[in-house]
Amino acid sequence: MLKRATSRAKRPSLKVVIPVILFCTYYPYSWLILNDGSWTDYRWAWIKMWPGLPALAPRALFFHHVSDGLAFSGMLLISLVLVSLMIYLASLRRWLFGVIAPLVFILSALNSMLAYALYRA
Repeated sequence: MLKRATSRAKRPSLKVVIPVILFCTYYPYSWLILNDGSWTDYRWAWIKMWPGLPALAPRALFFHHVSDGLAFSGMLLISLVLVSLMIYLASLRRWLFGVIAPLVFILSALNSMLAYALYRA
């Protein structure tokens, strides 16, 4: 019984894991709303794509030949799976949460740089 209690104590709370992983995933794309410039239809289109932007690199690699609607659906599905997997893994152990959260932030920032380059092109 004592072993089970100590193993549960090492798990981080989902009340902490979910917001932190979502922040690490989506904050690097905040340039969409913080960037100077006019609020054109092009910018709004990118803001509407915000939930799927974590899967921009897989979309560029694997879904470049399909229609935009289908590709966006794929981006949303991939983003949902990736974010869910990261939340699950980060909730297993505290040390794993400490590794996954910065890793997600770094990878999301790199993907955000790619998104910004595509946005400006």
